[in-house]
Amino acid sequence: MKKINIYKLCKLICFVVMGILVLVFNKAIMNEEGAIINGIVGTVIAIYGLEGVIHPLVTKQYKEKKLEVLNGGINILIAIVMIFLLENHPHELRIVCVVWSLWSIMREGQEIIEKGLEDFNEHPITSIVNFGESIVVIIFSVMLICAKDAHELEHHAHAHVILLGIELIIEVIWIYVAEFEARCLKHAKGRHRKEK
Repeated sequence: MKKINIYKLCKLICFVVMGILVLVFNKAIMNEEGAIINGIVGTVIAIYGLEGVIHPLVTKQYKEKKLEVLNGGINILIAIVMIFLLENHPHELRIVCVVWSLWSIMREGQEIIEKGLEDFNEHPITSIVNFGESIVVIIFSVMLICAKDAHELEHHAHAHVILLGIELIIEVIWIYVAEFEARCLKHAKGRHRKEK
């Protein structure tokens, strides 16, 4: 139990710091037509991938969480492609944005199923909020893919960078909010049974 609490605390600190850095330096990230955006986004995707691989291995749940490990490995491959993308195509911000958007759509689709639908009975409020957040990210991702020209692409990419910073912070905070909500619902159900 302590390992998981330390894991959650480390994840909280790491994601909040990353989110704050992305929000504070959002204009610097977009300077020079987004020349470093691939490195920033690739690093974030790599962290998600490493978490998906390392957490099941450390908790010895890799047999039960084979899909999570596979998904983590795929994220690491996407991160490698993303990090080296602009080195091979220095003026192709569009390629970076399309890869980023497709990754976001896949990830948010998975979150809709896991957090929005499967956890609804245990966490109804946070499930609805997660569902709404996922829909917003998917809409922003589609807008990023459909950008007509370089100016619009840069504008949508900048909005997506800000959304990334907010999402990194919200994701880890909602873990604690969902746990609090589950405890409150369990307590309310227990009280309701006693009253009967």
